[in-house]
Amino acid sequence: MNRRQALQSLALVSLGTALAGCNSSSTAGPGPSSQTGEPSGDSPATVTPKAGGVLAVQAARMTPGPNARAGTDLTSFGVKVLLKDAQIGPTANGSISPYSIYTALAMTDAGAVGKTETQLADILGGDQQQQAGNITAVDAAVAKAITASKQGRGKPTVVQAANSLWPDRQLPVRHDYLEQLATGYDAQMHVVDFQGDPDGATKQINKWVSDRTNNLIPNLLGPGSVTRQTRLELVNALYLKAAWAKDFKTPGDPAPFTTAAGDQVLVPYMEVESSMTTADGPNWKSVTIPYVGGGLAMTLVLPAKGAFGAVRSSLSSILLRATRGSGSGSVSLSMPPFSIDTRSKLAPALQALGVTQLFSPACDLSRIAGKPGELLVDSVTHQSVVKVDQHGTEAAAATAVGVQAGAVPQQMPQRIVVDRAFFFVIHDTTTGAPLFLGQIADPS
Repeated sequence: MNRRQALQSLALVSLGTALAGCNSSSTAGPGPSSQTGEPSGDSPATVTPKAGGVLAVQAARMTPGPNARAGTDLTSFGVKVLLKDAQIGPTANGSISPYSIYTALAMTDAGAVGKTETQLADILGGDQQQQAGNITAVDAAVAKAITASKQGRGKPTVVQAANSLWPDRQLPVRHDYLEQLATGYDAQMHVVDFQGDPDGATKQINKWVSDRTNNLIPNLLGPGSVTRQTRLELVNALYLKAAWAKDFKTPGDPAPFTTAAGDQVLVPYMEVESSMTTADGPNWKSVTIPYVGGGLAMTLVLPAKGAFGAVRSSLSSILLRATRGSGSGSVSLSMPPFSIDTRSKLAPALQALGVTQLFSPACDLSRIAGKPGELLVDSVTHQSVVKVDQHGTEAAAATAVGVQAGAVPQQMPQRIVVDRAFFFVIHDTTTGAPLFLGQIADPS
């Protein structure tokens, strides 16, 4: 049998930062923080590598924050963005990566001052230290999940998360900011020439992204998205490939599925019987499907008939209950395979959630570089791709069958049929933080 992946997901966020005002060609470097915490004056506390250079501050990752807090903060943030994303309407398919978007915005907040910082902190939950602690906690949990997946005989789970900072070669970046990004987000700085060669800079960034997403997104930045006015791009890339702990059967003949709009379509269903975690509440029930090793899982939230909108409006609190589960046992699960690719421009969604100053001339990112008002964010581009089918890698399927050979054969399995619009979240099982979050309104 050819090796095939059960789940392949990736997400990308790019924040484009332009230099505002009439001094757009200035190369003067900002100074260190004063006693009041505000950057001022000229000082060698900035770093200006030559074009084409890569600077990595040597700093160990910070101590992870509390697992429960990371799960709660990223879930709350992710649901808010999902509900405001213009590309994902109430009856549309779509997905985002809360982890990816949160990381990129937290890296931005590390350089923010005043109201710009306050607005970002309000949506991300807590100050910059808490944000970095949340991401570090999720990174540690994912690393643990990868280690657990290596206990089987097959190819282990792959999760690749990478953060990078791409300043123009004439933009002196504060060393303190680089150190924050290194300790909190393991980010490296790549210097490019936006002013002299924007097309060349675009190619460099796109190649970096392509290399870290297994070539699934070769052109994150399209024509014209980077100009001579661009001064900085903050990029997060997340790639995930995992196999189910137990294979689903090959999808059978098409059967009815009720869409979020109330229509009926015919779709194939794949089935599996295995030990899973479940939960339920008013108008919903959930099932958590483990991947190899058990450190990562996909939780499906199935609204009651006619309750898709009601569940959507309460999704944040429901997800926190669903991912933790309230019971476990043998489950006979039937669900459709699905594949979605969502590309979003998130600036309007973030502005609707109260992050307005980041995109205005009053933006203050002077902890990154420059003076208050010189840098502002002009774009937030996000792409999320999720493909789910019945397959794992060849060896992962063998491991799953071996594990299930000892399952409780006397227990009647709970029957769950996902035959109407549903929500899904891909998460680690330590923090419960959503790596990917989406809704399947119509899998056909």
